[in-house]
Amino acid sequence: MSKVSGEEEYELGGLHEVNADASATSYFMKDGERREIEEVEGRAVVREVNWKGHDILLYDLDYEKLPMVRYQVAFCLVMFLVFGLNDQTTGSLLPTLTEHYNISTFTVSNIFLIQLSGYTCASLLNEKVHRMGGVRGAMVIVCMLCIVPLLVMAMKPSHFYIYMICCFPLGLGLGVMDSAANVLIGNLTQNKNEWMGILHALYGAAAMITPPTVSYFVKWGHWNLFFLIPLICCTAGLVLIYPAFKFETTAKYNYLSTLDGDGNETADTGVDETSLFQILKNPVVVLYSIYMFLYLGAEITTGSWFFTYLLKTKSDNRIGMSYVAASFWSGITLGRLLLGFVTKRLFSTEYNASNAYSWLSVVFFSLFVAIGLLNYSSIFYFACMFVSMFFGGFFIGPLFPNASIVALQNLPPKLHISGMGTAVAIGGCGGAGLPYLTGLIIHSCGEEIVPFMSWSMVVAFTIVWYLYPRFIPALKDN
Repeated sequence: MSKVSGEEEYELGGLHEVNADASATSYFMKDGERREIEEVEGRAVVREVNWKGHDILLYDLDYEKLPMVRYQVAFCLVMFLVFGLNDQTTGSLLPTLTEHYNISTFTVSNIFLIQLSGYTCASLLNEKVHRMGGVRGAMVIVCMLCIVPLLVMAMKPSHFYIYMICCFPLGLGLGVMDSAANVLIGNLTQNKNEWMGILHALYGAAAMITPPTVSYFVKWGHWNLFFLIPLICCTAGLVLIYPAFKFETTAKYNYLSTLDGDGNETADTGVDETSLFQILKNPVVVLYSIYMFLYLGAEITTGSWFFTYLLKTKSDNRIGMSYVAASFWSGITLGRLLLGFVTKRLFSTEYNASNAYSWLSVVFFSLFVAIGLLNYSSIFYFACMFVSMFFGGFFIGPLFPNASIVALQNLPPKLHISGMGTAVAIGGCGGAGLPYLTGLIIHSCGEEIVPFMSWSMVVAFTIVWYLYPRFIPALKDN
């Protein structure tokens, strides 16, 4: 980047512009010297700093001006497809795995425990991985942690325990990616609500198509080839990493960790890794972690066990029940897509919006419990089941992206990656641990307990959200 005759030149991720008519002045550090650059009003702000001998490029996350940011958004979208496919695959394949490997439902549910271990490690290692490799290095690791196990699973492992072990690196990789994607999209300079909705809608869309898609692969006799779909997505993500995260180096991540809430460098510019204990001292992180633990537990428990619940208690029509099961993920997808665009127009804050959406979720999950207590085989009965779960998913859908935005609004910048990473990874533990707990209870009580388990988790995270303002003063006036 250089100043040439009153003009400013950028070459970032394919963008090569010369901006004239400068209207503001800033500076960057080069070779230890302060050098002025000129910024154009309405243009993305780009500057360079030299920190501990490293040239670091800083820029606004403006996807309209910088192709590099568009590549970053594309990477997040592609990897969230993998995320959605992965989270629903276990539930969709559960009956098939019990048949193919001649094992019990209880044994298959150990997959959730293995994924829980992966998410737990992600919460402990997320900050360290970013410190060592920057965002670019972390995303390379994420892709490799997904590609290798997906390749093994696509080859139909001869033993179930090989299949089960593959779920550990998947949980670890997706746990790290989840937090990074939420931070990136949540910090976009414009339309962050809409893009956060689209990001999580893609997750829901992937989860929505998984039950019927898996059912067709099972009917074809090659259920293992389903894993080629997320494998192709991961490979595409790996290809996007260089143009997207070219400047997201280790030095840049460590430099950004030294900035205070106003973006100023603190006196101590050493790399001081924030411990998990220090991160959890922040009430925003604690509340967000508890909320995500319960929220993802409710979402994935419902998504994973709903199909099995229908097959075991309502009808053995696999194809028909797969479409009923898809109602939940259809609702989540449309809720995130549509409500993400109307939240700012209908509510003063994301917190207030989620408060309303949460209580509406409780209403429709209560309806789900009531319908589940009845036993009919008519089309009207399954239509009522479809509608209750569709709207349950519709109002649950935007809660994750809204919670991420509220957390980013109330966390200091240096805790964005570490704080969000810890909370989302702990949430992932809920997304793996609570479905496993449900599996244990099902083993003792039967599949009929599934609606009540889902309902209780929805009520629990709604209460936690309602209590947010008591612990976060900034929300009291909202």
